[in-house]
Amino acid sequence: MADSDGPSASNSSVSQFISTLIPTLVISAIFLLAFLILHKKRKRVYEPRSVVKTLPKDYRLNEVPSGPLGWITELLRKPESFIVQHAGVDGYFFLRFLFEFLCICILGVIITWPILFPVNATNGNNNTPGSNIGGFDILSFANIRNKWRALAHVFLSWILFGAVIFLIYRELVYYTTFRHVLQTTPLYDSMLSSRTLLLTEIDKSLLTDEKLRNYFPTASNIWYSRNYKELAKEVKERTKLANKYEGTLNKVLTKATKLRNKCIKKNKPVPEPEDDINKYLKDGKKRPTHKLKFLIGKKVDTLDYSPEKLGELNKSIGEKQKNYADNDLLPAVFIEFPTQLELQRAYQAIPYNSDLKKARRFTGLAPDDIIWSNLQLSTGRRRIQSILAATILTATIIFWCIPVAVVGSISNINMLTDKVHFLRFILNMPKVLMGIITGLLPVVALSILMSLVPPFIKWMGRISGRITVQQVDSYCQSWYFAFQVVNVFLAVALGSSAASVATEIVNSPSKALEQLSKKFPTSANFYFSYLCLQGLTINSGVLLQVVTLILTPILGKFLDGTPRAKWNRFNKLGEPDFSTLYPGFQLLTTIALAYSVLAPLILGFTSIAFLLFYFAYIYTLVYVLVPKSNEARGTNYITSLFQLFTGLFLAQLWITAIFVFSKNWVSVALEAVIVVVTIVAHFWMKWHFLPLINAVPISAIKYAAGDSSASYPMHDQGFKEIKQVGKDYWNSEPSTPTEKDQVLPTKNLDSTDIEKPPIDTDIRPSGSKSTGADTKIGGSDSSDEEKAVNPAKQVVEAPKKGVSWLTRFFQPKKQSFDMIRNIMPDFFFHYAEYNPEFLEHAYDDPSVSDEEPHIWIARDDMGLSEIEKQKAIEQGVDVSNAEAGFDDKGNIEYTGPPPSYEEAIRI
Repeated sequence: MADSDGPSASNSSVSQFISTLIPTLVISAIFLLAFLILHKKRKRVYEPRSVVKTLPKDYRLNEVPSGPLGWITELLRKPESFIVQHAGVDGYFFLRFLFEFLCICILGVIITWPILFPVNATNGNNNTPGSNIGGFDILSFANIRNKWRALAHVFLSWILFGAVIFLIYRELVYYTTFRHVLQTTPLYDSMLSSRTLLLTEIDKSLLTDEKLRNYFPTASNIWYSRNYKELAKEVKERTKLANKYEGTLNKVLTKATKLRNKCIKKNKPVPEPEDDINKYLKDGKKRPTHKLKFLIGKKVDTLDYSPEKLGELNKSIGEKQKNYADNDLLPAVFIEFPTQLELQRAYQAIPYNSDLKKARRFTGLAPDDIIWSNLQLSTGRRRIQSILAATILTATIIFWCIPVAVVGSISNINMLTDKVHFLRFILNMPKVLMGIITGLLPVVALSILMSLVPPFIKWMGRISGRITVQQVDSYCQSWYFAFQVVNVFLAVALGSSAASVATEIVNSPSKALEQLSKKFPTSANFYFSYLCLQGLTINSGVLLQVVTLILTPILGKFLDGTPRAKWNRFNKLGEPDFSTLYPGFQLLTTIALAYSVLAPLILGFTSIAFLLFYFAYIYTLVYVLVPKSNEARGTNYITSLFQLFTGLFLAQLWITAIFVFSKNWVSVALEAVIVVVTIVAHFWMKWHFLPLINAVPISAIKYAAGDSSASYPMHDQGFKEIKQVGKDYWNSEPSTPTEKDQVLPTKNLDSTDIEKPPIDTDIRPSGSKSTGADTKIGGSDSSDEEKAVNPAKQVVEAPKKGVSWLTRFFQPKKQSFDMIRNIMPDFFFHYAEYNPEFLEHAYDDPSVSDEEPHIWIARDDMGLSEIEKQKAIEQGVDVSNAEAGFDDKGNIEYTGPPPSYEEAIRI
């Protein structure tokens, strides 16, 4: 059959791709057209930052420019400071990741295509009688017969992989300087999170003020972690019951209002008396009830039980909160320092103290970042839970390969018909239908399979004992990436390759590896379809926001039964989840790098996909979503850069394996050179850059504060200084913090900028009503005379000329501290102050300062809400029916913010 019909009979790579391209292109065009039509009509969906007035001022934007693609040109013209401000630091680096890999792919196209396409296409296996090489395979390594032609692939792999290694290096240099600049801006420098040190797994014998201040004499405040299990349990019960009570009461009031309106509309008598809630519930026979325990619990009347129980819980919790200091100590402590400079000196010194070196240290953590329940874990239990979580995830990855491999084999199902006879009917299918089955179906199935994984990994991250939200996100990013590499890449690639040579392997098992190595480059055909789906439908879907557009009004109608839910639906904007976004794109980079030399056509598809990704996400991150409240300060980017090495290692593994199986030992030896270079570069970069992420050189802090005797150590970015400061700390006298240790604003700001709020979850704006983290934003009201006297308040301007982009690219350290400082948004040059009430419990478990719940119900015309409100107040429960009511149809509507609403802040 193969002899007579030629290559096209069995090779369906082109039809497979076209069968995927056409439907995805049609869907993408429909999505994009719908977006262009609707984005001005549905502003709450497509540009909420221009319509939601509760957002902080530095988040709000003007309307998206008119014109179908006006937003693209507008965003591309914006300076980096605009992206940093509106997408957040994490969003800025995510966009940078997309752009940088786009550049890698374009560079790969320029390097490989002019040489490898002719080398692969000419005098190849496609000219061999009986060969099934055809379509895209002609342009891949699978078409090579002459082993000496493989030298072209070897030398180009040196160039391409070397360029990727250099790019990783320059981005690590840039991020490190950026992070140090960020930490020394007045805003970040003055944040409580930048001045607070967390020590966990510390010897309990050291947990006294006397001993801790002996180690850290400049410490200004100490919070001890304690066992609050009973208190936390009651707080959780109170929160759950309060939510149930609020929802049930609003539901009953809505039912009563609609029943009354229905009676009036049909000229029927309304229930009498109007202010008796039982009259609207069939004389009390339909009063809402619930069980205290699932299935077996006692059934109680929700409206009577809830305020009574909430009142009891309020009293019990209040007593426990007063005596919180009596609870048992846990091996964790938060230590505040007066300045970031003193914090950094202590942070850098901990590894050099024999009593503290075993303790784990953290800084830059806001109170909302901490998973308080995991602070209670001992070292042994944390280790056991971590091993257990890793074991479960490893087993999941392995067993998940089974359905994924099945999906991968579908892409080459037509190759199995020789041995699996009942599948022969597919050979009679039209080419279009065959292309859909082998191209579109496995791609969609694979996407669905992988979407089920991230929530499970995050849950396991918490079980593993991770202490912060950022650590759980990092855990998810790493494991989800591993999950994708094994299941979406290795299982699919090997499954597809094995399916394509199943007959040959059965007939000649000894040549299995040789056959697989020949067929591996052709498995790239699946990923052409995969990139097509990702680059077209996913991007257009991100812009259109199909789920939000369609489901939000429906979900809001059926699920939002309280004023608070309706308020949150309109006023709360979504946040990006970079822990699940990065792995998907890292997978694409791994695929592109792995096939970059074996099937270089993939670089073209990846370039187009990443260009479209960049346009979709720059719009979404700036106009639609708001930066994460639990900011990682760009550390996801560092993780992604190091995980790029996975793509390099896999690419080199496949290339080397193919050479080994074909006994091309010259090529094996030459490829080993770049393998060694990659390994050395990976270990050196981890050794050099990872210690610089959370540690800030003291000289950088002093230089940013205006100390003329200090300068940023650009030559090694503080690597040696950080070690030396740590060693010297225990041998030096404690310093007395001065005003110069605090970084002050160094940009001229307009008076309107004073109102711009800070960017951390551990601070609140002036005028907050509850938690008391009031802040004052200062630094822009200084007189010109004061600036002239104090050099720390003068503008630090980066050089505008003299360093070209080409120089900065090839010599990343030429992009100086001042140049990067100049791209920081203006509001980073304010500083934050905290009121004493907030500081008292800032780093205590939230249950210690948890407020009594504020129940919010809608006001009705019958006076039912007022009666229920007074009943609850008598039990000591705060209920409010202000700023909420019913419309003419009996639906709940709000006219103002919830009770105890805090002015919107940037978090």
